[in-house]
Amino acid sequence: MSTIIMSACWPLQGMSGPQKAVLISLADNANDEGFCWPSVARISERTCLAERTVQSAIKWLTLSGILSVRERMGRSTMYTLTPAAYAPQQQAHPAAAAPSPPQLTTQTPAAAAPRTVIEPSIEPSPLVGGDESLKVSKAKCSPQAIVDLFNKTIPEFPQVVMLTKERIERIKARWNDSVVHQDMDFWAEYFALVRSSSFLMGEVPASGGTAFRCNFDWLIAPRNFVKVVEGNYNA
Repeated sequence: MSTIIMSACWPLQGMSGPQKAVLISLADNANDEGFCWPSVARISERTCLAERTVQSAIKWLTLSGILSVRERMGRSTMYTLTPAAYAPQQQAHPAAAAPSPPQLTTQTPAAAAPRTVIEPSIEPSPLVGGDESLKVSKAKCSPQAIVDLFNKTIPEFPQVVMLTKERIERIKARWNDSVVHQDMDFWAEYFALVRSSSFLMGEVPASGGTAFRCNFDWLIAPRNFVKVVEGNYNA
C-alpha cells in the first residue's frame, strides 16, 4: 500500500459511495507510482460490491481522470491512479453561478425566482473539457467490423455469415464491459490470442479422442470471453 496515493485519495469528493470504495481499494493496492493490478473479483470481495458495480465504478473513475486502465492479454488488468488529475463532471461548471450575484441585491422573495432560470445554464456542459472527454472516450461499436475481423484473423474457424440480433447484443455487451474493449485494436489482439491457443484451435486431443474447438458464439459468451482475455487457454 502507498500512503502517498491513499492520503491523496481519501479527501476527494464528488463521487458515490461505491465509486469511493473502489477507489480506496485500488489505492490500498497501489505503489507510490499509483500502479496496481487487482482483479475485479478481488475488488468485489474487498468492497462487498457486485462485480458489475465494481466495473461501473472503474469506468466512472476512468472518465473522471483519476484512473487509467490498460488491459493486458493473458495477465491481470493494469490500473494507474493519478489523484491530481481528478476532475469529476459536477465540478466542471463553476461559471453557472456567475449570473446570480446581481439577483441577490433584490428582496428575499424575488431572489429565489432567478435561480430557477439560471439552472438551465448547466446544459452547455458538453463544451467543458470533462464532458468532452466523455464523448471522445465513448467509441461506437460496430458488430459487423468485429465479425469481419474474426473471419479474417481466424479463417480456420467456421466463418460468421449471419449477424443475428442475439450476436449483435452479445458483441455490444462485451464492448460495453470495459472502456478497454471499445477499441478495434483490443479485438485484433483478442482474436490473435485465440489463434495462438492450441486448445482453442482444436489442436489438443481430448480424453475421448475428439479435440475441443470453439467458434465465434463461444468466444463472445461472457464467461468464455473473460477466461480467454485472462489467458486461461494460453498457459
